[in-house]
Amino acid sequence: MIHVAVFGNSKWSCLMKEILENEYSALFIQDGGEAITVDAFVVSGEPGQEFEISVQEFVRRYALGELTAIVIPKEYYMQQNELVLALLREGVEVHDIYDGIRLDPQIRNRPEAVACLITPMLHDPYLPYLEYHVADHCNLNCKYCTHYSPLVPQPVYTDYERFSADLRQLKKYIADIGVIRILGGEPLLNPELGRFIELTRELYPASIITVVTNGMLIDRLDPALIETMKKSMAFFHISFYPPLQDKVQGIREFLYEQGIPYTITPMITEFNKIQTMKPHQDEDFFYGCFQASCTCLHEGKVAPCYAPFTTKYFNEAFGQELPVDEGIDLYDDALTAPVLKAELLIPMRRCMYCTAGKACSWEIIGKDSALEDWVE
Repeated sequence: MIHVAVFGNSKWSCLMKEILENEYSALFIQDGGEAITVDAFVVSGEPGQEFEISVQEFVRRYALGELTAIVIPKEYYMQQNELVLALLREGVEVHDIYDGIRLDPQIRNRPEAVACLITPMLHDPYLPYLEYHVADHCNLNCKYCTHYSPLVPQPVYTDYERFSADLRQLKKYIADIGVIRILGGEPLLNPELGRFIELTRELYPASIITVVTNGMLIDRLDPALIETMKKSMAFFHISFYPPLQDKVQGIREFLYEQGIPYTITPMITEFNKIQTMKPHQDEDFFYGCFQASCTCLHEGKVAPCYAPFTTKYFNEAFGQELPVDEGIDLYDDALTAPVLKAELLIPMRRCMYCTAGKACSWEIIGKDSALEDWVE
């Protein structure tokens, strides 16, 4: 008997358990394998039901050999990245972490789908999450912005043709992505934003596509962009900063009238000041870093987060030499999907210059900021 756990406790977790123990287990036995049983649901917070266990309890039982693997349904998207990093930090072997397929209640009617129900994570041409910039500058310029947008000296837009080639190159290795977030800076500043959305939907038809914005320009959206958002089934994720307070209700009404879905954060009144000039050697920091789950695509490379691609603005503004331009070269002839996914799980040199951070009150910063405005 093979004893495994499934992540989560949603309907997708329950469906994964049922199919693993029945249809998939039967196929496994036919091929000479052992029967499979799901012994627990692994949850991120405190377990609330008898069948649920914490990540820490899974690690304990895995170390004892009581559980041999964990299966993560694709429907958990970005949570998967955070979970994988936490498991690796605690000593779980990467080959014992499995991706599920995108689940469908009708999956039993498709035996070919059941046969490939789970795949070792590194060998699955899938990313739970990807983000990319379409503009590096911003119209709000938040102090402590970890993307360094206030330090961008003039408007910087992502070149569409270069991006198109890069996303098509990524598609050769990564066939499916759970969530794709389009960022900045402020993405609504880019007059070609609609083209980026259309291309993303064309290449990744099953992905959730989100435009992350501070919302200040939403009431001035080009009608063509509105139609593109609707046609491409993209939605807005609005970061609610204090200057938006008097506009929030109007934005809600506008987006409702236009039929564009959106989410909006609670008001953000603090930023974390995470930059340090004193490098640390704590590799475990990477495995506990939320931003290490934010796979970023930029000019032919992907990296665990955006920092290698935006730190150049910090260096140029203050005459520093923090590591830049790290990442995985998508045009490397030796690249494969397993290699790409494995390298995303390795700390970068740039990680040595981030800290857990110090909470600071949100404010707008001028273009004449000093080094101490950014460094913890």
